[in-house]
Amino acid sequence: MERLHPKIRKMNDESGTVLSLYQSTPHDGSDPGAHAIRFKNLIRKAEEELSNNLDRKALQEQMDVLHDLQSDTVFWNDRSEAFALFLRDGKRLLIYNLSEPVDDMVVVQDILHLLPLLSAEQHISAHYILDISRDRFNLYRGDGAKYSEVTDHGALSFDELYDDLDSNADVNFGSYAGKGGTAFHGHRSSPDMKEKDQEKYYRYLSENLTPYFVKKGLPVILSGVSENMSVWHATTSNDIYLKEDLGKPFHDFDAQSLKAAVLNIFENIQNEKLQRGMESLAKGLADGKASTQLDEIKKAAEECKIETLYIRCDYRDEERQDFDQLVRDCFQMGGSVVMVPVTVREMDKRIAARFRY
Repeated sequence: MERLHPKIRKMNDESGTVLSLYQSTPHDGSDPGAHAIRFKNLIRKAEEELSNNLDRKALQEQMDVLHDLQSDTVFWNDRSEAFALFLRDGKRLLIYNLSEPVDDMVVVQDILHLLPLLSAEQHISAHYILDISRDRFNLYRGDGAKYSEVTDHGALSFDELYDDLDSNADVNFGSYAGKGGTAFHGHRSSPDMKEKDQEKYYRYLSENLTPYFVKKGLPVILSGVSENMSVWHATTSNDIYLKEDLGKPFHDFDAQSLKAAVLNIFENIQNEKLQRGMESLAKGLADGKASTQLDEIKKAAEECKIETLYIRCDYRDEERQDFDQLVRDCFQMGGSVVMVPVTVREMDKRIAARFRY
């Protein structure tokens, strides 16, 4: 993961006792009320651990926040597959939806326990799905588990651009700039103009949607019939649009098949990144520019020399706090953190780092 959400990073850079709580909230066959009961058990454990670090007043402030959350039905009805909760000083609360289940856990220490969040984010991160047809589009934002339609992008459908024309007819269109800004005009065209008309409309969409996506900083997955997606890829070039698409229109999926398709796309991307990362790490180890020794990695962190930190997902409890500290140090110096699945055989140690020189 190359960057943290600014609010999470800010909280992690602060001092004082912080609670990190993770809970799975699966949708299938589950009851939001049951999730709230499990949360009650987790906050009971949190109270026990917080009582060793906080005075009575500070502890009560923390618990008031958690109990209010437990009884908030809106919160429990709006969960994704899991969530991470971070609470510091009873006032600063961050909740981060996760698209993959996690082990329920409570961690109380001086820094955030981010490793489960980083691991889940590598599976499916927040993204957009751009569902295109020949003359219109729909945009959705989600995390693999839940999606909502997005309408604040400002781009128009074909009909909205050319309201005096039949979108099912062949049309030719262009634009001109006048005192009032850009205006659009159109007229009926011969059948051989149909493809050019579609390309022009897609160029209009690209010119208006791409800056929106770049500002949001989230990847975009394309959906639609193959012919339309081919035309889009031929007329648009920006890394914000993922090369692999969904292969069919958004509404041809049910919730489970959509999640599986999106997960497959992100897993393919992650596998390619992991392969490149393992090759880079191996070269660094051979050249003396990387290490798998914890003491050497800590020393590199003190010198702000970590380029990429690799942590295997089966880290041990006794290693957790050291690894959490290294994660914070790494992000502070502008480095990246990669959680490595145990199935990656090239990573035979639970931690490694590639250094910058």
